[in-house]
Amino acid sequence: MQEHRPSTPHRGAAASVALGALAGAALTLLLGASIPGPAVPPGRTKPTPDQVSKETAAAMSVLNQFVGRWDIKGQSFDENDKPVGDFTGSATWAFTLDNNFLMGETTLQGGSYVLEQVDYIGYSPGLRKYTHVMMTELDKSMVYQHGEWMPEVGAFVFAMAAPLDTPTGTPRSVGMQYAFSNAGIAVNMTLQSGMKPARNVRLLMTRSTTPDAPTGADGMPTGGNVRVQYQQGDPAKMRAQMQQAIGQMSAQKQAMSKYFQDMNMGWDSQMDQLMEKQVSRGVDDQTREILRGPE
Repeated sequence: MQEHRPSTPHRGAAASVALGALAGAALTLLLGASIPGPAVPPGRTKPTPDQVSKETAAAMSVLNQFVGRWDIKGQSFDENDKPVGDFTGSATWAFTLDNNFLMGETTLQGGSYVLEQVDYIGYSPGLRKYTHVMMTELDKSMVYQHGEWMPEVGAFVFAMAAPLDTPTGTPRSVGMQYAFSNAGIAVNMTLQSGMKPARNVRLLMTRSTTPDAPTGADGMPTGGNVRVQYQQGDPAKMRAQMQQAIGQMSAQKQAMSKYFQDMNMGWDSQMDQLMEKQVSRGVDDQTREILRGPE
């Protein structure tokens, strides 16, 4: 897997600074409007493929801050900003689809409920924006957003880029903020439906303490031999054991993701070697494109 080198975000108090600095964008998030991208001067020349490639690589490198396994704690709040629910969970983030996208798989536990969520984040050089798709088991609709990296506060801000009406036609919106600091990633999700006051979900993602999943000599996850025994009748122990199971599942996902990425790197290397041999034999461009795919 190609390693993406992140730009260095502001650390220390970056999370709290980010939340304060982003407060002015709250109205934009609640209204579901897209955040304006960099101003393009009139008559700007069309970028060359090399310029597009460099811009995209630089933008994607910032996403490397997400990569890895994370433990999660957080709360949901009502319209008066009063806590109404607690969450614990785990997440894995890794590059996928030939490193074109970053994929996150999150499992959250709240009481007796378990929520699954899948996120994809990428960079669209044509829009000069980050794109974010979020799917959960609680909603038939996908959340689609545009966003910006704000290096001055070390945070990503995403806002709605497509309608997200309820089944009865009520407009709604979701805003996302990811603020990075030495403590981890502070996530703030703002949700609004119609004219109702906004509600928030706030999470803190910290580097996971769950051991890596065991793998074989070839890197394939073996599944291990850890079994979680649930103790009926003790809610506190049941929640702790559920969190342990979620952490182990997250470790397995990360190990499997790395295995497939390593396989893809090996396949790409073999194809490059094959192409060098075919070029030396005078293979035409169209045949090479069929073998390797368009660049």
